[in-house]
Amino acid sequence: MAPAVKQVRRLQTACDRCYRLKERCSRQSITDICGRCARLGLVCATVRPPRPAGRKPRRVQDDRNVETSAGSTSSACSANTSLAPHDIGKWITDLSDLGQHEKKKLLFLLDQPENLSTYVVSPRFQDAERRSLAAHLPAALPVLLDAYLARAGALKLKYPDNHDMAETVDDGHVNLLHASSAMETLRALPVATPQDAALCLTLGISLALFGYSTLGQGVYEISRHCLSMTRPFIETEMLDPEAERSLTFLVLMEIMECLVQRRRPTIRFPERQPLGLEADVVDRHLGLCVPLLPYYHDLCVVSHSLANTTDASYLALVETQLGRIQAEVEAWQPSQPDQFMEQFQSTEVVQLLTQARVYRLAALLVSHRLRYTFGAQDEQAGIWAREIMIELELARRITRRSAHCVTLPFIAAALEMQDPAARHQALQNVDVYVDQFAPMVQKATKTFLSRVWAERDNKVTASWFDSTCKPCVVLASIDTALFG
Repeated sequence: MAPAVKQVRRLQTACDRCYRLKERCSRQSITDICGRCARLGLVCATVRPPRPAGRKPRRVQDDRNVETSAGSTSSACSANTSLAPHDIGKWITDLSDLGQHEKKKLLFLLDQPENLSTYVVSPRFQDAERRSLAAHLPAALPVLLDAYLARAGALKLKYPDNHDMAETVDDGHVNLLHASSAMETLRALPVATPQDAALCLTLGISLALFGYSTLGQGVYEISRHCLSMTRPFIETEMLDPEAERSLTFLVLMEIMECLVQRRRPTIRFPERQPLGLEADVVDRHLGLCVPLLPYYHDLCVVSHSLANTTDASYLALVETQLGRIQAEVEAWQPSQPDQFMEQFQSTEVVQLLTQARVYRLAALLVSHRLRYTFGAQDEQAGIWAREIMIELELARRITRRSAHCVTLPFIAAALEMQDPAARHQALQNVDVYVDQFAPMVQKATKTFLSRVWAERDNKVTASWFDSTCKPCVVLASIDTALFG
């Protein structure tokens, strides 16, 4: 009898994008570029672990037989594949299917926590932000890779001295290709489990931040998609703690867009224990202000209603709602966790309390402006606006560090400036208080403020909500000349 011949099973050669979308991939090896990616101008790569083609052998260990249906990402997200902070750099370096430039971008984003300092309210949360980004990566690299590369590429533009190669126009083009591919992934991503929801939020936030900092557009659409897809898990409190931390940032970004464009936000942030966790947790982006998010949601709904109805009885109900919001926000005080003063340094306490106060004042200011147009009750609006600016400046003098994550309160206050000297100072402070990871947004903010001030002086508009120069800086489109 002829000796048995060992059957060699051919390894899969489909690139990650074709594999993910179940498209035919016209290439012979993982080193080739497939026809589909070449036609669409996408980065073609295979970074998922290869496996034999065909059906799986029947003898599989029970603890490994956990794959879900083809459309679900749950098993990858729930697998125990998280890396310790000191291991993430080695893991990225050892990835054999990524080029050196891509590895450098990932290391810049995930292995240097100090580069994430402008995203968080206090430096102590830098490493938590890094761990949040790295949590799903080993198990879901093909899903997250393009979004992370795009975000890292945008962030590197802010720190040109921290790496050995200057970003070029070609690098910016590559970032856009990565973002385009990530958008395709996000649209195709199923959300069937809480783990899928967490992955969707992680992917969406990186894409939204790329659009915000680089293009100034697309954030509303991304936020709306992600929040709509994950809404069932948000409302039933099925998200894990880390996903809820990510949720607050995405909700805030959508709220900023909705305030400017007079739209209805997708969800009202659940009124439960902060972040759905114990009361002693401080959010790494919004600090002690998370309980104010429902009020900002309600202000967006009121603004949308005022812009889209003339029915007197309905307007009376809206006025009642505004009165309720203003009364509750006036009475609101940040809830300080147990041993708050012992857990945080004095400078951090000042920054956290300042952030809470300016978000409270900004909510009062927005509510006031929904009631009164420019020229009416300006004195009260001016008082709240000046208080916001004073709070920010006092905190900076005391701590020798500018407050982070205060873009919304700063812009709301700056819009109320009428004295030429105060306006000049506000323009100078844009680079200090508007998100420092987004220089494009800072530049557009100055244009937006100047235009609204001119419209107010010339009585072209009665409210910044109805400014004729929309879409404006906050999470909206920017003139093509700025990035074309």
